[in-house]
Amino acid sequence: MKRIITRMAPFLVVVLLVGCATNHASAVDPMAKRVASLVDATTQKSSEERAFAQLESLGKDAVPYLVGHLGDMRELPVKQLSLVNKAPDAFEGVRHYGPEVVHDGLSAVLNQITGKSFEFVYNGSNPAERESDRRQWQNWCVEAYPEKASVCYGG
Repeated sequence: MKRIITRMAPFLVVVLLVGCATNHASAVDPMAKRVASLVDATTQKSSEERAFAQLESLGKDAVPYLVGHLGDMRELPVKQLSLVNKAPDAFEGVRHYGPEVVHDGLSAVLNQITGKSFEFVYNGSNPAERESDRRQWQNWCVEAYPEKASVCYGG
């Protein structure tokens, strides 16, 4: 019996390690993967408009993940973003912006989803204003989504 256990031990260790690796892989947050994929799609001319629309459609559940991507300063290929104006006191049906980098577009989408606004970077801005905007969104996000604090910081 001892001989069987000795021979089986290496096999059991391998099976347990594979099982742990599989469990870890299935534990990957699907929203994190979805948002990351769509954020990447905003940097391609052929998919930018659709990607921003899909990010908006993810709604409040995506907010911490969007905030986590506000450090993304990649240039947008099409510097134009139109969002349906959902404000109750809206005087125009569509809001038009000219974002320069991913951060600017994500900030506009965050405003669209949450109604919150910090720095007006939607039409492009400078690095200091974008950094201030990012920090304010992160602080707000941690208060609004405490269970997702690490996500709000891009973790």
